[in-house]
Amino acid sequence: MMAMQDQIVAGETLNYRAVAADYPASAGWVVTMYLNPRAGGTATSVSSTASGDDHLLQVSAATTAGWAAGWWAWETWAAKASERYRLEAGQLQVVAGLIGAAAGTDTRSEAQIGLDNVRSMIRGTASLGVKRYRIGGRELERYDIGELLKLESKLANDVLREQAAEAMATGRPNPRKLHVRMGRA
Repeated sequence: MMAMQDQIVAGETLNYRAVAADYPASAGWVVTMYLNPRAGGTATSVSSTASGDDHLLQVSAATTAGWAAGWWAWETWAAKASERYRLEAGQLQVVAGLIGAAAGTDTRSEAQIGLDNVRSMIRGTASLGVKRYRIGGRELERYDIGELLKLESKLANDVLREQAAEAMATGRPNPRKLHVRMGRA
């Protein structure tokens, strides 16, 4: 089997070639891919077209444009007459694309949004100097600065991991690796 990609941009054509030696298309086998959003939503499927013994699965750009961003589970099944066999399964991340996006659409990741919010809270907390106060019968307690700094560190690492994964996926070097060249002076 050829490896299924692990990410697609909504509005991008999905192409996958299933190579199943035990279930050749030339012998009448058909491979169907089933996709279902993990967070709930409308499931979809696509059947293969034959290419010699291989099975070509393609989902049009117009179809993927309607897919919700997030993680989708997928499975491929080979079928012929009354026989049916599961070939493989995995997860596919659908990310929102900029095609058709409204002006001002926030394109930050959840981790980046969280990091930006925590940093804003740290700046606001540092200037207030009050952790807890009561007005009338209502009481408000702010996050402890230590808790905010710990959360900021965690989210900053999450953002760095996302940036490293994105860089490597696009063929750029991992920004988290330091390259050193040693030589004689």
